[in-house]
Amino acid sequence: MEQQIISTLVELTFRSNDNVKVAAISALGDYKSTIDQEKAIVRLLTLCHDPNKEVAISSINSLSKLASYFSQQENKSNKG
Repeated sequence: MEQQIISTLVELTFRSNDNVKVAAISALGDYKSTIDQEKAIVRLLTLCHDPNKEVAISSINSLSKLASYFSQQENKSNKG
């Protein structure tokens, strides 16, 4: 189920409607599951260069959320 959610959100980032893209990008940043989100992360990295400033900024914010989350998870596993 988790992979299906991520795949759907990634697919939505290919829509021509920038509002849909931004919503999907935001959801990807909030969907903190596992590092298996490689497909989502690759897409977010690409969208950082989108000509629409709002899309690019949303992608950067989502990557920042994910990086912070995975960093916290790594710190927890190193302590435990």
